[in-house]
Amino acid sequence: MSQKFGYVAISGPTNSGKSTLLNTIFEKKVSIVSHKVQTTLRSMDVVKNYNNTQMVFIDTPGFYEKKNNANYLKDVLASIQRSDLLLIILDVTSKFIYLEQIQKIIQQYDKKKFLIINKIDLVDNEYILKKIREISFIESFNEIFYLSALKKKNITKLLNKVSECLPDQNWIYKKNNLTNISKESFLAEITREAVLKYINQEIPYQINIITDKMVKSLHYTVHQKIVVNTISHKKIILGKNGHSIKSIGIYARSEMEKVFKCKVNLFLKVLLKKK
Repeated sequence: MSQKFGYVAISGPTNSGKSTLLNTIFEKKVSIVSHKVQTTLRSMDVVKNYNNTQMVFIDTPGFYEKKNNANYLKDVLASIQRSDLLLIILDVTSKFIYLEQIQKIIQQYDKKKFLIINKIDLVDNEYILKKIREISFIESFNEIFYLSALKKKNITKLLNKVSECLPDQNWIYKKNNLTNISKESFLAEITREAVLKYINQEIPYQINIITDKMVKSLHYTVHQKIVVNTISHKKIILGKNGHSIKSIGIYARSEMEKVFKCKVNLFLKVLLKKK
């Protein structure tokens, strides 16, 4: 059987389930998940070897109203244009408020496009059909998939069709290659997920998390810096009597242990950005 290879861009509104879908496809954490808008701040490539096909999924920043990153849309469009297949994912339980933007994007994309209707486990068929009728350009898509990323429903059908559509080509990445970002960067993303979980303000979008040191022996020891812009931000991240930073550390460490499948010692420092 000949090898197949291709890039698959995943795009759609924030909180539509892009990161959950990726984590389900890979059966492990490859993208951070949060109820906050704009969880994915930059595009990330993750490699899935599926039968004879090597699929490189591009997790793009989602559409959202408050543009904390001025270059985010440019990043999304660039990522989409380099892909061989485009997956647009929509949360069937949410208002379809970005249809105009999505239509403009797919009009500029001349390759195959799949529409994914996610979270179908939360509604009945009549409601799904009603929501579908809101999409005036539905015929622009080559395929439509109804699935639940969280419940792992119809994921195999999607992967089979993605595999079928990608071109015959030798694999580019090694078999055990997973992502285009370093392990240190991915660990920083995990800690950012923890900050998003416990800090209910805009601060998570204004911080920089750096993995300073990572040592492996019988377990992993990870040292990270959370760099903030102001003293008030630092106080919020630390929390009263250190409660917030403790919760952030416990959650981040537990997620890292799931990734490494061993004990992790995590040391966090909150520092003020130098002017």
